[in-house]
Amino acid sequence: MEISDCSLSRLFCSEDSSSLAAHEEGDEGEECFVLWNASSTLYKTENEYLEFLVSKETSLTTATHSISPSPDEPAVSRDSPRSVRSESVHWILKMKSWFGFSSQTAFLAVAYFDRFFLQRRIIEEKSWATKLLSIACLSLAAKMEEYSPPLLSDYIFGDYRFSCKVIQRMELLVLDALEWRLCSITPFAYLGSFAKKFNFGHSSKSLFSRAIWCIFFSLEVIHLTDYPSSALAAAAILAASDDGLTKKILQSKISTISLSEPLEIEHVFSCYNAMTHKSSKEKTKSGKVLFAVDLPANYADAEKSNDVKNTSSFSPIGDKRRRLQ
Repeated sequence: MEISDCSLSRLFCSEDSSSLAAHEEGDEGEECFVLWNASSTLYKTENEYLEFLVSKETSLTTATHSISPSPDEPAVSRDSPRSVRSESVHWILKMKSWFGFSSQTAFLAVAYFDRFFLQRRIIEEKSWATKLLSIACLSLAAKMEEYSPPLLSDYIFGDYRFSCKVIQRMELLVLDALEWRLCSITPFAYLGSFAKKFNFGHSSKSLFSRAIWCIFFSLEVIHLTDYPSSALAAAAILAASDDGLTKKILQSKISTISLSEPLEIEHVFSCYNAMTHKSSKEKTKSGKVLFAVDLPANYADAEKSNDVKNTSSFSPIGDKRRRLQ
């Protein structure tokens, strides 16, 4: 297939432009601060804004888990080797740097990846299938968040290059598994409000950058279907301010936030531990690995191609999910 064929058939979602956030190169903490400031000013009070976020997030979480497999069926998200998910997270973060994607785009891609595994399994021998899934999740996230998402032909996972038609079909499988619910509340929406609630005031732009780093650092070990974005955001702000807080101190700080759906201290504490379990030196070393653009020199012209003819390696859990033919 010629690359030019791909530009005519890219799959775009139906959300209007008001749901997209502009992303320019620069400091991500600054970007996140500006976006939060613009959103929160639409509400009379900080609490009203937080209640809106929690309500939307709870609604999505309820819908997502209402279509989850029954307890008798295997938990597929845990069937996959941890190294497989880790490889996908690393690749998504590398592509974030390569394409200049926003933090929102990268986070959503990982969230789609984790949510997909609530409904479907991947045959372990088909290592290419997880790579194809990673590409589809990132492509969908980019279409949701970026003004100029890359062509499907631009996505390459190591030595694997898939045809545009195959990526599109995988996108449809992801959309089916997620029931087309792509609009998600991410931790970044909470950061500004939590910074104020924890009395960090408006000196929080640099704090935002550290908090964003904490969120991405923890993605390797935190499945995004296990913790709400509000818990991740609270943990990130607190970890960015101090990586030596005890559970008792965390609980004291969390108690200052009054919501109709209170933050669960166990969730916040687990996320906080995931963000701070290594020393600063180890974090810096790991962070460089996570965010480095470790790509081959001939990335744009990679020759090895895998034009997969079917998606039979993706099987639904039980009878609740319908297979796209």
